[in-house]
Amino acid sequence: MVNKELIELKIDEALKSFKIAKYREAINILENLKEKNSNFLINWYLGHSYFRIYDYISAIKSIKRSIELKGSDELNQTFLGEILLESNQHEESIKVFNNLLKINKINKDALFNLAKIYSEIGKFSISEGYYKKILKNEPQNFKALYELIKINKNYLDSNIIKNLKNFKHQNNLNDVYVSLILAENNKKEKNYKDEIDNLLKGHSDYLKTKKKASEQEFNYFTNLLPKFSKKTKEVSIKLSCEYHPIFIMGLPRSGTTMIENLITNNDNKITRGDETGVMGKTFYSKQIITNYDHNDLNTNFNFNKDDFKNLKKSIFDQYKQIGIDISKGFFTDKSLENFLYIDILEKIFPNAKFIYCKRNNVANLLGILKVFLPNLLWCHSLEKIIKFIDLYKNKLTEILSEKKINIKIIDIENFTNDPLSNSKDLFNFLGIKWNDDVLNVNLNQQTIIKTVSNIQVRNKIIKHDLSYLKNYIPLLEKYGIKNLI
Repeated sequence: MVNKELIELKIDEALKSFKIAKYREAINILENLKEKNSNFLINWYLGHSYFRIYDYISAIKSIKRSIELKGSDELNQTFLGEILLESNQHEESIKVFNNLLKINKINKDALFNLAKIYSEIGKFSISEGYYKKILKNEPQNFKALYELIKINKNYLDSNIIKNLKNFKHQNNLNDVYVSLILAENNKKEKNYKDEIDNLLKGHSDYLKTKKKASEQEFNYFTNLLPKFSKKTKEVSIKLSCEYHPIFIMGLPRSGTTMIENLITNNDNKITRGDETGVMGKTFYSKQIITNYDHNDLNTNFNFNKDDFKNLKKSIFDQYKQIGIDISKGFFTDKSLENFLYIDILEKIFPNAKFIYCKRNNVANLLGILKVFLPNLLWCHSLEKIIKFIDLYKNKLTEILSEKKINIKIIDIENFTNDPLSNSKDLFNFLGIKWNDDVLNVNLNQQTIIKTVSNIQVRNKIIKHDLSYLKNYIPLLEKYGIKNLI
């Protein structure tokens, strides 16, 4: 067998592993090929495999090498830009996507990603411009229209609504955004019944193609992690660690971004982490959990002291992968799911402080429904949202009863009623210096905010008025929210 045939066989073998999500196996095959540095396809597959295990540094290196060997093309350049964006290298990502537009000025991926980047750093007018370019070339791209309306509500006019009402459904993602935009208009017109109906329809349509993944995700959070917490408590260990992370947790739309802004809007040199997703990425990519099958409700696994040490190393590596500088000692991480990993985090980070943001249950549920969170599949099912609210409530009760975790609960409605005294109390809990400018939230345009709260949290703190709930509670009661009131 000639060498070329052998290479092709090995690439095919790696591809088979890749297709069944055995990314490390694929990497091992490809990295051991002597021809690695001279074959663009090997590097292409390596880049994609490393990306799937969240090793962005290696993924970038491999894709850049693939581009060097093959020459620049739109597919490779797009992927490179997306990896750079995912690893928070916004400036480099902008360069890549701008180069793509030189090749093809209507490249939709480049336009979308540039719009996303400029929105995340608070340059909304530039972001608007890119969404407009997409819509000029593709008037029925309702995802772009939805994102544009989020930035500027003035684009939601009667002509748009008329066109959407006459839109023939296509059983694809466009249907979802049609419903969400119509819901936004219903809210504007104070037509709350149609708003709820359109919201639920939009989320339901999205889940139709995500059913299996949704159940796997729900099983992970509701079945595996409680088991994991139990196993964690059985291991007698508390690792030494010089870092002082501040974990800000809660359900989506519970005020976590506002709290992170306050903490990092001062002269204490606290590194802002935003939603790092480090724990989830570490668990999935580093294969910390052995013998785990998403589909096996009776999964058994082991977890010992060495696993904790390996987990600690993997967590630090993952922070590095996304460019979070933890060397200053103090940093924030507001990954909402960290609440369900808290038993692990308190052992790995003995100096950590935990903040749990709690919001009125119905207000929180509505907040989740009124946004589109594609990566959190449980947020698209009213039934699952209700179950998650219970899951978080029960976890908080468990934590408080054990009295061993340094946690502060922040009632967001109460906090916004008196932000001055509540902020001082929060800073006292954290042991960081208060300054009078904390409440003057004036985030510079380089402050990256990836959450859906990106626009509103750049403004001053607004008092949470719950009077609007009376418009929605009667409409939601038939869906089983009585226990949440």
